[in-house]
Amino acid sequence: MQQAIDAAKQVQVALAVVENDEVILFHVTSRGLRESTTWTMRGGGKRVDVKQSSGVAKGFREKVIKELTESLAKDTPLILSGPGHAREIYLQDMKSAGQTRLISSIATSMSGRAGANEILREGLAGNLLEDYAISKEIGLLEEAWMRVSTNGAVAYGLMELTKARNEGAIETLLISADLLRDEQAIIDGTSWQLWCKSLSDIGGEMVQCSTDHDSGQQLLGIGGAIALLRFKI
Repeated sequence: MQQAIDAAKQVQVALAVVENDEVILFHVTSRGLRESTTWTMRGGGKRVDVKQSSGVAKGFREKVIKELTESLAKDTPLILSGPGHAREIYLQDMKSAGQTRLISSIATSMSGRAGANEILREGLAGNLLEDYAISKEIGLLEEAWMRVSTNGAVAYGLMELTKARNEGAIETLLISADLLRDEQAIIDGTSWQLWCKSLSDIGGEMVQCSTDHDSGQQLLGIGGAIALLRFKI
């Protein structure tokens, strides 16, 4: 409970995926990636060539910057990302408008939500995000998927997890918050909450994971829990 309270108090980071004709704003909290607002000049699925009219482009940027600024606290850090150069134009416009918040411009290979997930997955934001639990979660989950693909020291599924716990092999258990709270979900004849408490007896660590990002959804796909092991079993 205290972990959830502390997480709620953490300052958010805003992440805007920027293209010439579309900007999508996300909020990065310690519990997940939440889509907030989309500004677009696209109609009928077609892209608008804003480069053909500097006036139209400037007006669109001014609208986005005004509304984005109004929606965020003054001290909320902002990451401008995207595959093109539009983010640099927005960065200069925001600085010219007197923005004092911490703003970073980071290139991604993808746009939209995929671009936002790329920032988190690849750790491209560096120190700006490393204090957030979500970055830790995603890094650990990516390590788990790598071990699964290489037949490494990892366990998932009720029987394998129980065997790993009994052999003292679990180093870090990654579990979805929903599964941990589900009193009807049972492992080895007990609730997940009680089972997870027993990890301290073998020096194991438990990390609750959000399902608001792609790696969290993958976790749900294998039952909601996976363990990084000290050794293969």
